[in-house]
Amino acid sequence: MHIEGSYEFESERELVWDVLMDIDVLGSIIPGSKGLEAIGENKYQSKLAVRVGPVNGKFESKFELADIDKPESYRILVEGKGPAGHVTGEGTIRLEQDGSGTVMHYAGDARIGGKIAAVGQRLLDVAAKQIAKQALKKLSKQVEARLVAG
Repeated sequence: MHIEGSYEFESERELVWDVLMDIDVLGSIIPGSKGLEAIGENKYQSKLAVRVGPVNGKFESKFELADIDKPESYRILVEGKGPAGHVTGEGTIRLEQDGSGTVMHYAGDARIGGKIAAVGQRLLDVAAKQIAKQALKKLSKQVEARLVAG
């Protein structure tokens, strides 16, 4: 499964970067996440509750941030397992200054197996887009809150 897109923030790139690197923020914007817990340098774990079509499940997930190039880009590696299936994936986040704002470009690929994959590619694609949309909306609110707080 592949997902990619871009999102515009009305804020400087450094502020968006700082929000993206805040582990409490990341834990709060991932739909279904119970927060992130550090397990090493740039390595985190989380419990996720995910629903895709008629299948829902809880996953033990691990995240790793790699190839960090502040304040421009990083890769994120994801692995999750649970009774409903498993997922492994990799994505990139790249921030581009655009006047007084910032454009975040994101792309990712995931491999999904188990019961959750049985719902079909179309439902998985729809679910991935919804999850990205929800996360970006929450991220935007966090960026706005930091901008207002100064």
